[in-house]
Amino acid sequence: MRLLFVVLLSLVACTPPRERVVLLEVTETEGQLTVQTTRRTLTLDTAYQTATARPSGRLDAGITTADIVEARYGGVLRTTPEAGRLYRLSFAPGATTLTPESQPVVRDILTDTVSHAAFEVVIEGHTDTTGDMETNDRLSLERAHAVRTLLVGQGMTAPFLRVIGRGERQLLVPTPDEVDEPRNRRVEVIIR
Repeated sequence: MRLLFVVLLSLVACTPPRERVVLLEVTETEGQLTVQTTRRTLTLDTAYQTATARPSGRLDAGITTADIVEARYGGVLRTTPEAGRLYRLSFAPGATTLTPESQPVVRDILTDTVSHAAFEVVIEGHTDTTGDMETNDRLSLERAHAVRTLLVGQGMTAPFLRVIGRGERQLLVPTPDEVDEPRNRRVEVIIR
């Protein structure tokens, strides 16, 4: 299973307004969610766990089932957009130069945006933990902009195109500081 998404719904009836969060699916690498009010914090980490926040700040933990989720929220779930497609491009250490292995991925991204009439493209730059935080923030953004320039220069268009630099904050492979990990030197392109 994969982390599908979280449903936030305001429920208004005879009871006071509240918000409910349902964690639908989890995997080994994803699927933990923290819900916090002014009075309490809950961590959801099992499929179909719930957290219900009340106006008083009270936060109630619970559990539901797939059948109940379908009965209550099935209509909403069927209208959600499909998950984005993810492409990863790798980079030389400390640079905005793509590795040779990433060159064919650029063609795949361009083909995908055209064949699926992409509406949104998010380009996220990342670094390994070599260097200081400020330098890595700047480098990750430069990598993302370099990929954007490359894709747009080769004809990519999308109504919404976002470029983000994450620095070393979202490592693909967790490492201590100052570790040269090639898999963390990347740009992720998400196409929706």
